[in-house]
Amino acid sequence: MLSRRKNYPALKFLIVFCWCVPIVFMMGCSSVQSPSSAALSDETIGIRTIAVVPFQNVIPEDPLVTYVRCPVSGTYFSSSAAYAGAPEQIIEKVLVKKLAILSDITIVASDQVTGAYMRTCADSFKEGPIEVARKVGEQAGVDGVLTGYVYRYRERRGYQYAVEEPASVAFGVYLIRVKNGDMVWKGVFDKTQTSLMENILDVKTFIRGHGTWLTAEQLAEAGIDRILQTFPGGMK
Repeated sequence: MLSRRKNYPALKFLIVFCWCVPIVFMMGCSSVQSPSSAALSDETIGIRTIAVVPFQNVIPEDPLVTYVRCPVSGTYFSSSAAYAGAPEQIIEKVLVKKLAILSDITIVASDQVTGAYMRTCADSFKEGPIEVARKVGEQAGVDGVLTGYVYRYRERRGYQYAVEEPASVAFGVYLIRVKNGDMVWKGVFDKTQTSLMENILDVKTFIRGHGTWLTAEQLAEAGIDRILQTFPGGMK
């Protein structure tokens, strides 16, 4: 009886694993798009050049407030304390690198349009972020502008195999057509990692992390991979 009790955790893991395999297969075969990202316009074929304006970290003005509002969509997201680093730069860098590999679109990096962006923000302080992005795109001579916002970036507290608090990330990326200011695509990711026992359907994250707890950057990269699956036009 004692040996059976000792083997029970291993048997439990084996049962969970057997459940995971068919779920992963079905998820891989599914053609349903992720609800976190979508092309909002069919007229995306004309976008061949994109300028990336500096991504922004959205932080509550009041430290007691636990949510923030997206400047573009108006959607509210749960927030976290200000991160010591620059999560907006981390996410922007990873996204631009992956987009350059995946697409045939010419990308103008944010450091090349920062001056135009700062001047436009100063001259157009009463206008919304979409109009600001459109004006920056006009000055850069591109077809589209990519703008992004980080709403939450909480690092895990703990280690790979044991955490006190898991990583949690939320961000949104938006593609604006310069010609008319239309939003032609959005990619939104909002996730707090959970264990496989807590959420049996979260198999992809579990497998990506090799059964470990991801860092905030690893979780953000998984989110970028997910939203880019629906990026419109120019994909290789």
